[in-house]
Amino acid sequence: MRRSIVDAITRDPQMTVCGQAEDVPAALAAITTLRPDLVVTDIELKDSSGLDLIKTLRTQSPALPIVAASMFELTRTNELARQAGATEFIAKQHGPKKLIALLHQVLQIRLQPDPQ
Repeated sequence: MRRSIVDAITRDPQMTVCGQAEDVPAALAAITTLRPDLVVTDIELKDSSGLDLIKTLRTQSPALPIVAASMFELTRTNELARQAGATEFIAKQHGPKKLIALLHQVLQIRLQPDPQ
């Protein structure tokens, strides 16, 4: 599944995949080093939970947009992801086009100047 997400992002000329990880420790290390504009995480990670990643990132980088994805128990998982601090949630069943559209939307919101 990660490969299909990476392929979809790579095909978009306005986005670049700067890193990948299969668990929370590897993701945190990559994010610290690579400083991405946005993080996409699956709720189901190898030997860990994307919810833990989201919670940790929220404390370390409160402004970093995080998009959570899952294919299981969508209503409950969406709620849990948002409670953990995810900016947005998407069901994997929606496919790559909706994912890319959501990523563009999240990045545009982040890039808009603060009205204050």
